[in-house]
Amino acid sequence: MYRSILLAALIVATGATTPAVSSPRVEEFRATLAGFNETGALNSETGAIFTQGSGTLELKLDRTNETLTFTLRFQNLSAPVTQSHIHFGKEHMAGGIMVFFCSNLATAPAGTQPCPAGGGTVTGTLTAANVQAIAGQNVSAGDFNAVADALLTDTAYANVHTTNFPAGEIRGQVVHGF
Repeated sequence: MYRSILLAALIVATGATTPAVSSPRVEEFRATLAGFNETGALNSETGAIFTQGSGTLELKLDRTNETLTFTLRFQNLSAPVTQSHIHFGKEHMAGGIMVFFCSNLATAPAGTQPCPAGGGTVTGTLTAANVQAIAGQNVSAGDFNAVADALLTDTAYANVHTTNFPAGEIRGQVVHGF
């Protein structure tokens, strides 16, 4: 009897100290991009853009592995696409660029994939190495947690820039869930 109690206590104690193994928690986000959501460049009075352009963004954030997987689709824009990215900013406010999805500009960060100029789909996975510094908003280059926190607090938006609208032709606030 004593051995049975001792064995049971040992099993419970061992189980209580063994760390739980869990799979990484992946959180999903989305955005619907339209010209009506645009605000123009920082310190600009441009405002909304009347365009037939539209787009969608799907994001999967894995904080454990520090990855952000994306699928960006856009179409019917008024001119060739120059770049697309996530900005650090609240709805109807402009903010700095946190990470690039794609770019056709020579000034894009090294390794940034080209945008389909006439519309299409861009997919990929972003890491801390892709995070851009935004000095005026206290974001350091490589700070993946800044991107994750911006997404989780509804303080991130995506937009697609074109040659007709260099400050952005379509934009959408990134929201949690699908």
